[in-house]
Amino acid sequence: MKIKHLQKIHDLKSYRNACRVVQQLRPYIHEAFHNREKIIYLNKAGRELIGATKEVKKTSQIDHDLLRNEVYLHFDCPIDWQSEFITEIEMEVVPTLEMKINGLKPATKRRIVSDAAFIRNGYIHLIEVDNTRDMADNKKKINRYEELMPMIKDVVPVLLFFTTTEDRKRKLETWCKGKGFRFQVKTFMEL
Repeated sequence: MKIKHLQKIHDLKSYRNACRVVQQLRPYIHEAFHNREKIIYLNKAGRELIGATKEVKKTSQIDHDLLRNEVYLHFDCPIDWQSEFITEIEMEVVPTLEMKINGLKPATKRRIVSDAAFIRNGYIHLIEVDNTRDMADNKKKINRYEELMPMIKDVVPVLLFFTTTEDRKRKLETWCKGKGFRFQVKTFMEL
């Protein structure tokens, strides 16, 4: 996370005060610079201190992760926030008279992995962060959501796309219109 994220989550008032807190956390964190901003993440001692099992490293996905953090902050840090949320739906298998291949059976489960999800006011908000994904992949993912969202029970699904440019936003909105599910597309400048 960026120091600015830490500052906002814990209401540390000034950036200088947030840096002072980070200084005190040094035995428990790794520090690095990315796009001229300091980012921090837990080291082994920090993970052991809080009981975390997942190791986070600085990877090529760092921009994506930091943008997902921006969305998390935008929604006021939902308690039930889950990154890499898997929606798996059991599909009804209809027997057919077609020739069957030995050892193969039709897929009975369909799944989609959202960048994050949380539930608020009876709606499950499925978050997609789009910063560098190929637009053809985005279109395929929207079609997969179209297939699976009517089958989600107990809560009403809402797809929320966050993207980097107005052009990408327009394309995503066009592809989502008429698909039969609730959606919203925003740029990160609108947060």
